[in-house]
Amino acid sequence: MKKKGKIKILVVSDLHTQVDNTIDDSRLIIENLRLGEYAESLINYVSSINDDPIDLIVCSGDIANKGCEKSFEAGWFFLRELQEKTNNPHLICVPGNHDHQSRNDKTKCGFSPKHSLQFVSPAFPFRAHEMNTHFWAWNWAICNKNDKFNVLCINTSAYHGYGDEYKHGRLPIETTNQIIEHIQSDEFSKSALFNILVCHHHPEKMEYIDEDYDNESMEGGSYLLKMLDEADVGPWLVIHGHKHFATLRYGSSYSGTPPTILSAASVSAILYDKIDNLTSNQMYILEVDLDETENRGKLVGNFYCHEWTCLSGWQPSESDNLPHFGGFGSSITPKEAADMITDYVHKNGPFVEGDEVLYVSDLLRYFTPQEYKSTINKLDCAGISLVHDKNRNISQIGYKNV
Repeated sequence: MKKKGKIKILVVSDLHTQVDNTIDDSRLIIENLRLGEYAESLINYVSSINDDPIDLIVCSGDIANKGCEKSFEAGWFFLRELQEKTNNPHLICVPGNHDHQSRNDKTKCGFSPKHSLQFVSPAFPFRAHEMNTHFWAWNWAICNKNDKFNVLCINTSAYHGYGDEYKHGRLPIETTNQIIEHIQSDEFSKSALFNILVCHHHPEKMEYIDEDYDNESMEGGSYLLKMLDEADVGPWLVIHGHKHFATLRYGSSYSGTPPTILSAASVSAILYDKIDNLTSNQMYILEVDLDETENRGKLVGNFYCHEWTCLSGWQPSESDNLPHFGGFGSSITPKEAADMITDYVHKNGPFVEGDEVLYVSDLLRYFTPQEYKSTINKLDCAGISLVHDKNRNISQIGYKNV
């Protein structure tokens, strides 16, 4: 049987584009629709690390900064340039709270938080007039780009401009029910191997970031995830931004097939003090293994995280929070992996090196960062040492006290 291969997704989020250097909110400065040094370096770096073509670019909102219309036009220009210079993959975007004029009624478009977004040229977020009209009317749209995946785009900032809605995201219960009705209809592709949800606000609270109550998440988010789970149309990859904090984890599930959730860090915004030492400016390459995803009935693949630092510019991530390489969709638990590796050392030890460590590398390939750390801890408790670098390159496995 012919292999289906992989889907390669480039994720950039929370650009907070600036149109001059008088406001120190972002590194991405685009004056008069001319790419600045940071923009050029980002595009050149993406081109340098991708031998295989990118299938999809995803931006999960906050293209602009503080509702500035010129800022949005500049950021939208940058994303189209990124698309063009990476051989024109599909570009999927949603607006964020900074893209709406949520709290600024003094501008010429201040009478409507979304007016300027609806009339920007080229059209945003979709080129097709009918799909764009649906998105701005109902605050969601579904794209069926091919037979491999569906994309659900949601505007979680749709109610900004009313009362204190700017403080958080929202997806009304009625809107979720409307989405589910569409998903269960014949218009939705049931043959796709997986689905992608792109939104700006996080659907589940992330109180672990600031160690404080999280009042910014998407109201109605947990209901959305539950209903998508119950719809049973294949696994879901959720991509969101907003918090500027990078994590890859599994969401809640009632079926045993939880959504894989990527919380994307900002690709260019200046980080606030509390998270400055915990994360970095990052972008991501996600590779979904279509064969494994189909065989296991869950999303399976790997991510490659890249970060920008003042000293080195763009480079593979060295962050402990989200390292350069990791996975999702493993069919075994850290406990099972640790037991299997321990047995392997017992049979082949006291040390395993060279090609013999490939068995262990393959075993851990689809582990999330937290699953990988848990496996290392369990091996340590079992008296097994695993020598590896931050990119999970394993050089030796063996007994600790030999």
